[in-house]
Amino acid sequence: MDRQTAINEVRESWKRLYPADKKKRGIICPLCGSGGGKNGTGITGNRSHGKPNSLKCWSCDFSGDVIDLIMQDQGLSFNDALQYAAGQLGFTIDRPTAPARSDPKSTPKPTNEPRANQEKAPEKTTPKQEQETGKPAAEVANYAEYYLESNDRLTDPAAEKYLSFRGISKTTADYFCLGFDPHWISPTVKKMQQEKGSSWTPDPTPRLIIPVSNNHYIARRTDGGTEYAKMNETGGGEAGIFNEQVLKDAEAVFICEGVFDALAIIEVGGNALALNSTSNAEKLLEHLAHTPTKATLILSLDNDTAGQRSQTQLAEGLKRLNISYITANIAGKYKDANEALTSNRAAFKESVERAIYNTAARPDNTAGYIDCFMEKEILELMERSNIKTGFAELDRQSGGLYPGLYVVAATSSLGKTTFLHQIADQLATAGQEVIFFSLEQSRLELVSKSLARLLKQMQQGTIKGTERPEGITPVTSLEIRKGTGGALINIAANEYKDRVKDRLSIVEGNFNCNISFIGQYIRQYINRTGSRPIVIIDYLQILQPAAEDRRGTTKETIDLAVTELKRISRELNITLFVVSSVNRTNYLSPIDFESLKESGGIEYTADVIWGLQFNCINEPLFAKEGNIKEKRDKIRQAKASKTRDIELVCLKNRYGIASFSCLFDYMPEYDLFTQRTGKQALAEENPFTFRVE
Repeated sequence: MDRQTAINEVRESWKRLYPADKKKRGIICPLCGSGGGKNGTGITGNRSHGKPNSLKCWSCDFSGDVIDLIMQDQGLSFNDALQYAAGQLGFTIDRPTAPARSDPKSTPKPTNEPRANQEKAPEKTTPKQEQETGKPAAEVANYAEYYLESNDRLTDPAAEKYLSFRGISKTTADYFCLGFDPHWISPTVKKMQQEKGSSWTPDPTPRLIIPVSNNHYIARRTDGGTEYAKMNETGGGEAGIFNEQVLKDAEAVFICEGVFDALAIIEVGGNALALNSTSNAEKLLEHLAHTPTKATLILSLDNDTAGQRSQTQLAEGLKRLNISYITANIAGKYKDANEALTSNRAAFKESVERAIYNTAARPDNTAGYIDCFMEKEILELMERSNIKTGFAELDRQSGGLYPGLYVVAATSSLGKTTFLHQIADQLATAGQEVIFFSLEQSRLELVSKSLARLLKQMQQGTIKGTERPEGITPVTSLEIRKGTGGALINIAANEYKDRVKDRLSIVEGNFNCNISFIGQYIRQYINRTGSRPIVIIDYLQILQPAAEDRRGTTKETIDLAVTELKRISRELNITLFVVSSVNRTNYLSPIDFESLKESGGIEYTADVIWGLQFNCINEPLFAKEGNIKEKRDKIRQAKASKTRDIELVCLKNRYGIASFSCLFDYMPEYDLFTQRTGKQALAEENPFTFRVE
């Protein structure tokens, strides 16, 4: 049977492994003899502990399961105790998928699969391997026979000393067919030199051989040398993930960085796999996308920058795949699991068991959340909170920007795109990374808007740090696209680049720009830059879900899009804006939730909803029934104004004041919003708009 099933079977069979006590309610304690006499209490199930098959001796205070009892009674490691118990109960434990040690007499040839399967080893790699590596199958090595030869030398004193130094028992080492080569030289180096016609090879070094797959193993120096202390031999194929097959059967699996970290966890009774490299995080996610696991994953990468970055990447990917996981710092103050094992084995074992119990029994309990997630999430939220839009009064009333889904809704001609595009420029100027997904307007249209806006601000003298050009005449974005403006455009372009730098990205929409594309683009951006951008999507009604998720009606499609955008903002811990249109029936009435009824589940899903409307809509005329012509005439007048009087109304805000409004002057000719501020806002410094002396 597989290892996890064997562990469960042994724990459930504790009464079969030791003699029953006098009252036959438990077993005689082998540590103190309690249960053998008339007053002995023996070892019984400890129901108050809460762990299945937990045992307790009320005389000598032993507490644990039957494997713990065998370890103390027989002086064995966890895996040796497990093998001992399996032998006593009459069953065997299967080998892992990686080539493992077996009796050569019963297995004619090494195999690519577990030796228990008794399959003939393929002479060549599979077509899939050939496709992945881009190399002919014959060029990919098969080291299975070499693993068995190396395993025979594991009793070498140098190998035993190194395993002891690492805290790994021979039972564990044999289970994974670890081996020893006292005169190892890299086969890859040999092959490269032969292809060059050279007979030179590096000096041989003693190495512990750790199989990962038939074409990949790790060679670790055992002589204390630091030069090339760890080398990966891939035999022309790809580097694999150590013990990946454990994902098939186990209930809880630790994900760690190095092989010895995984072996350390296995040594004390856990299930673990090792990425072998932080760069393999994406490879594991790809595997899980095609072959989901029922296990809850416990992310326990190294306590360094690279390890924690990969841990975050894995957490985001697992959220995306809807795979249950927690994070657990089982290494404590040490760099990694193996260092924790060799420094304090008992404390490390307790840490591993606590993580397994919390995960397997109650993966979503609040106590585990407080221990594993809460502090980290608070710190992340603090880093991403109270970001300023650049409009002082709006920032004061809204409380700044927080991670979540923001919706900006309005009718046509109110400048929804321009408003958010100006905020994007102001955020980038202040040092924030911004991605603007434009599904309607081109990059040229948006950049020309930025330059037209900037020229108007330069004319007004509201740009800090630049000399005001003499006789400046602002030009519109349309004129810029037609080539009008000459030297002024160069001045504005240079000023814009100096302010925004490379922090604003504009992604033009096309038929591929659906929800899936946007989510993947943001994830790749975060992985490449290490920064979490503020994202703006223009606009909701033309954003498509993934092809397989499309629904029957427009409302169902938009509902799905809103839900997915909310999920992306939560998964990636980012601020995500989306522009939305409103019902035509509400064009002549103040904006409210009713205006969004046919625009998907915005009211319930979004964290913040801002609506833009003409300020004239607050006049008594619009509170009366009828008068449609007068109302339309009033709206036409408002649209015709060179400076439009715009009100921003907050309909929902999870992060501050739930209902407020702000007034803006909107100059569509120059794509410029200017906020009208009250006395309190005027007293505050706006870091984005400056007055030139």
